[in-house]
Amino acid sequence: MLWYHDHTMGINRLNVYAGLFGLFIVRDPAEQMLNLPRGKYEIPLVLYDRMFDPDGQLNYPVSPHPEIPWIPEFFGDAVIVNGKLLPYLDLEPRKYRFRVLNAANGRFFHLSLSNGQDIHQIGTDQGLLPAPVTLRQISLAPGERVDIVLDFAGQGGEQIIMNNDSFRPVMQLRVARTKSPDTSSLPSVLRPIRRIAETEAVNTRTLTLGEVDDLRKDPVVMLLNDTHWSAPVTERPVLDSVEIWNLLNLTDDAHPIHLHLVRFQILDRRRFDAFGYQNRQILRYRGKTL
Repeated sequence: MLWYHDHTMGINRLNVYAGLFGLFIVRDPAEQMLNLPRGKYEIPLVLYDRMFDPDGQLNYPVSPHPEIPWIPEFFGDAVIVNGKLLPYLDLEPRKYRFRVLNAANGRFFHLSLSNGQDIHQIGTDQGLLPAPVTLRQISLAPGERVDIVLDFAGQGGEQIIMNNDSFRPVMQLRVARTKSPDTSSLPSVLRPIRRIAETEAVNTRTLTLGEVDDLRKDPVVMLLNDTHWSAPVTERPVLDSVEIWNLLNLTDDAHPIHLHLVRFQILDRRRFDAFGYQNRQILRYRGKTL
């Protein structure tokens, strides 16, 4: 499942907030052979948060400083699913496939079900996993997608709440009492994925994500590898080559990173001393020996 959104420089956040985004699904014969739930039993769920004024109109807050009206991130007090506030979904007591997208500006979603049932994750941003992974909670950063299968067999008549974080409801799942035939399956194997050997890399790059604060400690500039977004292109990987990219997040935020129109594999994630790293960079810049 892929998604698209407005990317107008400077007002991207406002246009996406107004609803200029959507999703589409790319399929291949290998997926069709898996006999996963399909048709009306495959449901996209687009999650995002919003604020509303007393008249029910969308309200996007601005900073208290007229010279800098934008705010670094937005966190609304209302969770929206497919354009609906606190919706419900009528289901049959059988397996369903949900394609979930986090289209929020800054909010991470941590989804679980009120009855504690298993969530079977079968895919990520880059398509199907090698095999299903059974979880009790799904975490989604802004822009991330997840492909899951939920089995409601034997739960006829139940009302299940999909919650976010500390039991804040996202939507209600109403399972009908009437039994429903289900010929779909949840395969134990989904697709083979070859792990790329690090020795195949022809280049290693280190890229930083940085943030500059003003005197009020409000972030006013975001930098990729110490360059502005309008700067000329600095990284030119060769088509069909393999590279290792070290992405260093020097900001105070957890920040999802994804590369457009290319697949990638995560080698590892690690904590590091961002403050110490920046101090060492400053000393190098000044020509001092560490």
